[in-house]
Amino acid sequence: LEATGALQKSNHMALTELLNPAMETHNMYEASDEDIFTAVMDAKKARETNMEGDEVSDDLAVPAEPGPTRTEALQASLLLREFISDMDSPFARNLEVMLCSFGHRTRVLGMQGMENSKITDYFTRE
Repeated sequence: LEATGALQKSNHMALTELLNPAMETHNMYEASDEDIFTAVMDAKKARETNMEGDEVSDDLAVPAEPGPTRTEALQASLLLREFISDMDSPFARNLEVMLCSFGHRTRVLGMQGMENSKITDYFTRE
């Protein structure tokens, strides 16, 4: 690979680094095995309860309040893009790409939800 230029002396990586990137191995939430087990078992219990038709207990119930609007989500995305614009890291670039994709997909979904109209729909006949 060095002969073809794909691998240079300055970009050698250990096999473990290549197979297990630091971003993937970093424990972002600092959750213990017990926390993960509890969360999985609670989700399994909620799924089984829903399949049986019983009501979900209060501690597993999903809140009934509505989520953010499409406009609020796009504003949050724009705010994050502005925040990371000065950062120069692979994470920032990946997040920027994901936020752009999110914005594009959100706008497409919004346009798909629109109904066709004609200009004559906005005027009354006399």
